[in-house]
Amino acid sequence: MLPCRDGLLAVFRGLPHDDHPILDAARELAQLHELRERTPLSESAPIDRRRAQLMRAIDRWVILAAPVPCAAADEHCETLGGLVDRLARHSAKAFVAPAGAPDSVCHDEWVRLDDLADTYQRLVDDLWAGVRSLPSHTY
Repeated sequence: MLPCRDGLLAVFRGLPHDDHPILDAARELAQLHELRERTPLSESAPIDRRRAQLMRAIDRWVILAAPVPCAAADEHCETLGGLVDRLARHSAKAFVAPAGAPDSVCHDEWVRLDDLADTYQRLVDDLWAGVRSLPSHTY
């Protein structure tokens, strides 16, 4: 089974979790996004390469673990690894808000994070029900 939204959000906060490859990858993605915020763009290529490896690892795990979708299943617009990476990016922005950032900026990040977490949960539910498929592309 895939982790639920609340488990994923807890991992982004650094809370302990059950041993699960997606949660392990999600935690590392959040750490990489926190690091990337402090890293000059010219030095961020190794971070982005590691993020791509983690996203692919999530996608491979889902392909092997999720039920085969029915032939009429709608394809989601992004892979689960890509969605978890976006969640990790927004969690890094929400949990590590810059000092002096206006409340509205922090609030907007929390709203984005909550919306993405809902999208994640709907996708997980649909994948397990076999009514949604994931795109197959590389990063």
